[in-house]
Amino acid sequence: MNTSSNLLLVNGKVSSKILIKLSMRIYKLDGLRGIFSLMIVFFHYRENYLPDFMCQIFFVREAYTFVDFFFVLSGYVIAFNYNNISNFDFFKTYIKKRFIRLFPLLFYTVTLMLLFDLIGNFYFPNLVNNVDTISILLIRYMDTLLFMNSTPILGSTSGINGVSWSISSEMISYFVFGLVSIYSIGKKKNILILSIIISCIAFSIFNGSHINTGDYGFVRGLISFNLGYFVWLFSKKEIKINNKIEILIPLFLLILFYIMNNFLSGFNKEMFVLFVIPLFFSVSILILIKTNGLISKILDSKSLIFLGDISYSLYLNHFLFLLIIPKIVFNLFNVPQTTFTEISVLVIFVIFIIYYSKLTYILIEKKGGSLLKNLINKK
Repeated sequence: MNTSSNLLLVNGKVSSKILIKLSMRIYKLDGLRGIFSLMIVFFHYRENYLPDFMCQIFFVREAYTFVDFFFVLSGYVIAFNYNNISNFDFFKTYIKKRFIRLFPLLFYTVTLMLLFDLIGNFYFPNLVNNVDTISILLIRYMDTLLFMNSTPILGSTSGINGVSWSISSEMISYFVFGLVSIYSIGKKKNILILSIIISCIAFSIFNGSHINTGDYGFVRGLISFNLGYFVWLFSKKEIKINNKIEILIPLFLLILFYIMNNFLSGFNKEMFVLFVIPLFFSVSILILIKTNGLISKILDSKSLIFLGDISYSLYLNHFLFLLIIPKIVFNLFNVPQTTFTEISVLVIFVIFIIYYSKLTYILIEKKGGSLLKNLINKK
């Protein structure tokens, strides 16, 4: 997570009297983001290609909620970097930067998924979950590239690449935060952001659902993203937290997931995820910002920071290949499904997706982002 602040704009131009440029990177939060991205990979891995005992691990079954952690962390980072958006010129620069950050990898992964669906529909229908017409696939494709697939604007398509709904929600949260920042400052801004959170919570209750990944997934994103803003507010205060408190984070996470998996279902589970999970992640991030204990040192390791660096690629890449690799091994090559072969394929898949994500991080996120930046700046 690189939270270098941006240059202040005055009358649409970069001020010649630049305030001190802050530079901060909390590596342990990168490490945590990397772990949670990998957990989502395990969550999406098809149960029919796993040994029975692995399908019942409660910590994996509830890993979908780590998306809420990503939203909270993103809200914190954006508030740290862009809290001083004061006019539309600054707003346009801010949105342009966020677009450049998200779009190259989104375009790459979604286009690959479209090609996979097109080829699969006509030649390998047994490798795709649903056989759609070309027109439907193109609508889903555009829905995703326009960052609309967490809304019902272009229909209930959910887009292409199952996890991409959260990228749509992320971009919408960027827009909302930027517009709020232009029209309100100080306490007014705090009240307005709090009102957005409360309104979204009320909508989720009325709708009877919070764990949305389709038509109203943006509501889920807005709640957690804007909580991240308040994490940033509290992080600026002189709050002293004992380093030993860190150990409570994984302990309470396990307890919460155990409760969700074993005692809750339906509407009750939806409301538990709505009221408890985003708040838990918010408090956890604040604790890690203010402490430097054992958990921080573990998360600060090079291997976990590496996972954090490639976490966006890991997140968007895995969904396509988990549809392909196990099916090719077990369905196309007819490898017998035993505990040994299933675990072996899982390990091979994880190693593959990590190294593949490293490549897309370098070639698509970094180089592709630079190319897109140059292309946009030339216009």
